[in-house]
Amino acid sequence: MKAKVNYSETMNTDELLITCHPNHPNIDEILKFIHNCEKSNFHSVKDHKGKVIYLKSEDIYSFRIENKILKVYTLKGTFTYNQRLYKIKQHLNKNFLQVSKSEIINILFIDYLKQNKNGIIEIIFINKDSTYSSRRFLNSIKEALEI
Repeated sequence: MKAKVNYSETMNTDELLITCHPNHPNIDEILKFIHNCEKSNFHSVKDHKGKVIYLKSEDIYSFRIENKILKVYTLKGTFTYNQRLYKIKQHLNKNFLQVSKSEIINILFIDYLKQNKNGIIEIIFINKDSTYSSRRFLNSIKEALEI
């Protein structure tokens, strides 16, 4: 079997085309594998040079909107994502928690929490990066983290 990839800067979404004989013995297994990969939450992001990289959800500790651009934070770096935050939220597992209107975090990367005098929680990640919750999401944060 031959595999060929055509990269196109003009495409907004990925497209996969398989050309095969109608009686190909493994085509159903191949299609099942592709659909499972799609469901396993890979995110097509861009690095600072514009190169497309695929990240697994479990490698991401934060999806954060900064200056109207969605940034994806991992322990290996920061990437940009051409997607809406609410659409991403629909496909994430229970380890992800919305902490403000502009951020969703992975609770598995939390090192510790600090409650400020004004009631806002500062969230410190294992790499010492930090973020703040908004009051609007305070109850759901406490419930999810059982505090």
